[in-house]
Amino acid sequence: MVAWRAAASIIVVSRTSRRVLVMRRGATAKFMPNAVVFPGGVVADSDRLLGHPTKELFEETGVILGRQESAATSQELHEMQKKTKADANNFKLVCPSPPLDDLIVWSTWLTPAGYDQRYMTSFFLTECDGEPDIRMCEEEMSHYIWIDPNGCLDKASKGELILPPPQVYELTRISQIIENFRDYGNTRHVLSPQQVKWSDGSRISGLLPGDHLYIDEDIYNQPPRTLSLDAVQVDLSKPTHRVEYRTNPLYADCKLFIHNLKSPYCIDFHQFSTDFEDF
Repeated sequence: MVAWRAAASIIVVSRTSRRVLVMRRGATAKFMPNAVVFPGGVVADSDRLLGHPTKELFEETGVILGRQESAATSQELHEMQKKTKADANNFKLVCPSPPLDDLIVWSTWLTPAGYDQRYMTSFFLTECDGEPDIRMCEEEMSHYIWIDPNGCLDKASKGELILPPPQVYELTRISQIIENFRDYGNTRHVLSPQQVKWSDGSRISGLLPGDHLYIDEDIYNQPPRTLSLDAVQVDLSKPTHRVEYRTNPLYADCKLFIHNLKSPYCIDFHQFSTDFEDF
């Protein structure tokens, strides 16, 4: 059994353009190389006293919530970004009172069982004015872009970028929310997909709480299993909550399904439109 580490991820949405900041991990990254993700990173115990989501955002993007300047436009902030990366305690010098009230607790995802590295990642959402200039931490990221959520999903469906299931799930949700993000947090359940491999090896289904195939015992440590093609097909009459994607290339043609959930899942989870309309 692999012990997981704590991590934080920050979804930054522009109030004006409604576009979202995403970043591409470097080709040499140890975890999910080349994947397009939201800013964030592993959280050390000491980070918890520093407003860790805002610290992670500053380290990876040079942005401090509530400030117009960033490390991309201020040499002083750029120097502090480098110092914070070297010693997290330096973040207190540049941001002594992190604006945590600007963060919405959005969701929590746990890497599926079977991975060599697992992360319990707290996702936060925040809105900002405009689209701040970004100065990436190039040790971890190779590219960034402000992009419309639907545009990002479309690029992923065409194979133009690698978008892991949590990003597909959250971008799909965000694309359907016009305002009042605080009303849509999925905060009652950790999303740890239970992996089901299709018997022909072509796809993987990641089962989420409430799905009729989801195992409710030892939910975070269910090993990957293989089921027949008949067993994994989506049935519109059954409770379904899952992500589904190709194995080669991994995460390609990712689809979401959420329908017919029973209580308490139908109340606890944001019910958004997914691929079942095209089924």
